[in-house]
Amino acid sequence: MKRYTIPTIFFTIGVTLQFLFYFSWVSFTLLAVSSLLLTLFLYSLDLQSLPNVSNPNLSKEDSITNNDVDPLKEHQIQSEPDALFDTNQKTAPDLSIANEQETQTKEIIWKIDPILFARESVRLEERNLFCDTVKEFPFSFTSLKLSSIQYVYFDGKDFKECFWQKSEMLVETDDNPVEWNDWEESRIRESLPVISKNKRKLYVPLTINANLFGFLCFATKESWLEEEVQVFWDESTNLSEKILAKREYAKVTKHPFTKLFTVSHFYQIAKSSFEASENKTLVLFKFIDTNFQSELAIGLHHLGIKQTVIGLGLFQLEDNLYAALIPNERLDNFSSFFQQFIEELDLLGYPSEVALGYSNQSIPDLKFDSWIKRAYTSLEESILYHAA
Repeated sequence: MKRYTIPTIFFTIGVTLQFLFYFSWVSFTLLAVSSLLLTLFLYSLDLQSLPNVSNPNLSKEDSITNNDVDPLKEHQIQSEPDALFDTNQKTAPDLSIANEQETQTKEIIWKIDPILFARESVRLEERNLFCDTVKEFPFSFTSLKLSSIQYVYFDGKDFKECFWQKSEMLVETDDNPVEWNDWEESRIRESLPVISKNKRKLYVPLTINANLFGFLCFATKESWLEEEVQVFWDESTNLSEKILAKREYAKVTKHPFTKLFTVSHFYQIAKSSFEASENKTLVLFKFIDTNFQSELAIGLHHLGIKQTVIGLGLFQLEDNLYAALIPNERLDNFSSFFQQFIEELDLLGYPSEVALGYSNQSIPDLKFDSWIKRAYTSLEESILYHAA
């Protein structure tokens, strides 16, 4: 009841002032209405503060919420380790752990449409390369006038901010659009530096060999001078060279369209892994009578890396033939992941058949060529099985 003293005091002071200075029925009516509205507002606050247990519909809503079931999760089946992947580590399974895993609901692998996911992953490949280079080689704050730096990536069409730096603190941002005028943008597109009209921002392109990767925006609380432009442009050349080097390396190791590892890179990594006796199993994938083979392979690559079950990732050996080097201790997890991968594709309307070939290093004195041939032989047997 204490809160209702506020409108009472308000009304009393208003009436007193009217009688002391000037009284009119219009102002008195407005004062009374205002006090009444204030009282009603405070009364509504009292009603909202009542405990929730007085709501008779609460238990009904709770029961409805508890009965909500994700229909996609009902169709997910806990997979068992694939018998093909025998790593000669035959240990008795822990039944208590197995039962606990069976009761747990799997997390959905595909968050968006597989085709959209694949195309977006390919589009972001160049941006990720740019971001990785910035993280590895951030710009040094060499000028006392410098307050912050924006790192902006150019995708061949638009400029989008990806990092913001304050002193030694580097913060990754969303694809925020750049706030500038047409003249400043045209100068950067021509790979030329430019100072903003208010002299507070200096735009320096990241370019080398006629390649425009993006630009750096140097902000100051003072004003930039023309003689300072060349200094920042020269210092930004180091970052441009690092980005170009990473792009050239990616051209050698990544497929130009799918951005999966190339066949030449596969033999280099596979031979190094085999000679180092890293206990990895070579698995070959062949999509059979499946639409969007490349897109599904891209999804398998990125989702497998995210789930840490597919090692370095997928290597594209031929148009529809892919390979992976999977550590033996992750084979059980990979088998479960791959089964769920195929099941969810079926639910999403992309029924898929995949032939698998495998080869591990369990045979004594096994040569590298024989290791590769055994995987291809196993793949051919799987293809014949699917054909039958």
